[in-house]
Amino acid sequence: VDLAGDSACRREEELLRRCMHWAIAVLLLSLSLAACTETRPPPSRVVMAGTAPRVPRLLVFDLDACLWMPEMFELDGRPTHYDSALGGVRCPDGDVVRLFPGALSVLRSVWSDKERYAGVSIAVASSTTRPDFAFVCLEALVIDSDSGTRLGDVVKYREIFPGSKAGQHFPNLAKKSGIAYSEMCFWDDCTYGDNCGDVAGQCRGTLCVRTPEGLTVDLFERGLAAFARGASGVLH
Repeated sequence: VDLAGDSACRREEELLRRCMHWAIAVLLLSLSLAACTETRPPPSRVVMAGTAPRVPRLLVFDLDACLWMPEMFELDGRPTHYDSALGGVRCPDGDVVRLFPGALSVLRSVWSDKERYAGVSIAVASSTTRPDFAFVCLEALVIDSDSGTRLGDVVKYREIFPGSKAGQHFPNLAKKSGIAYSEMCFWDDCTYGDNCGDVAGQCRGTLCVRTPEGLTVDLFERGLAAFARGASGVLH
């Protein structure tokens, strides 16, 4: 009987069994790790449930041709009073100053949605040559008929005078509010000049949105979405 040969065979069989066990264990571990990798998203993409998108602390709107029409310089006389039947402010020449439908919806939403716009303020920046007319309309236009809330009730900061929006209005807003440009979003029709481009260039960090046909809900939401992504400058 070859005892040495039998012993060598047994050692080889035992070694083979151990190798097979290790190979199976490694395979199972690899499959487990792969399953975890496929089902768990990368940390950067994990969104906490209930987290609301970041919103600007200061919403800044132009007035003429952005929030309302007609423009103040087009009026032949001082606006008088709000007419609920006409949905606007009457003027002696027969004109009626009305908010754009989109502007009315936006303002009403910001005023009523306390959760989404918690800590958010509204400002207006206008270089109109008739600030006296603008102030009348600001205080008279109704944004919610049930409560009687008027535009002036929801506008916290007002820069309404002939001047530069980038050089005067926005620096004044930053000083009065204590809010950085990077926490502001600005909507302007830019009819007589590129106010958005000027503000974006001189008040770095501000996000600016052009509203050539007046403020719409879509342009407002596009601005908020871009702000939430960290955008600044002029939205294209």
